[in-house]
Amino acid sequence: MTRAAKKAETRAAILDLAAKRLRSEGLAGNGVQRLMRDLGLTHGGFYVHFPSKEALDVAALEAALAERAARLPATPPGLSRAERRKLRARSYLSRTHRDAPESGCPLAALLSEAPRAGMPVREAFQSLLAGIVTDGDNPQDAAPPSEELALAALAMGGLALARAVPDPALSDAILRACRDAAGTLADAYAMKEGDPR
Repeated sequence: MTRAAKKAETRAAILDLAAKRLRSEGLAGNGVQRLMRDLGLTHGGFYVHFPSKEALDVAALEAALAERAARLPATPPGLSRAERRKLRARSYLSRTHRDAPESGCPLAALLSEAPRAGMPVREAFQSLLAGIVTDGDNPQDAAPPSEELALAALAMGGLALARAVPDPALSDAILRACRDAAGTLADAYAMKEGDPR
């Protein structure tokens, strides 16, 4: 293996573990010394791959969201916008997603931490959120559709709240209530947009 290939492989391993920990343990889960030790690498070797922990956090956030997006099943063709919104809400606000934070949405995992993070992390968070709610339809400087923002806030907040409570029945009830509310909103938005389906 060439030196460049070995370096790329090491960087990928650091990023993979950092992305998992970011989702399951938050920003604090990516302490440089612990992260490198757990990979069998030296603390000083970290700086060959990333200039700072904050740079790692930004890269891990981006990688975690890209990884999650790549694992999502394709939306069946022919669905109306309301049906697509409901399908996304059912998948996002599910027990499976709630119970696997290490492979879930990193934005929901960082909801309570992002306001206290450094500006580069907050800017990456905002950029990734904009990408989700615009689904690539709007230019970066355009305001995201308020309907998509509301549904994203409901889904991410609902998931974070369902993960926060220790009572499984209450957690399930939160997921169910948010799924129902998302369905109601999707139908209301469809009527407003002139799509009665």
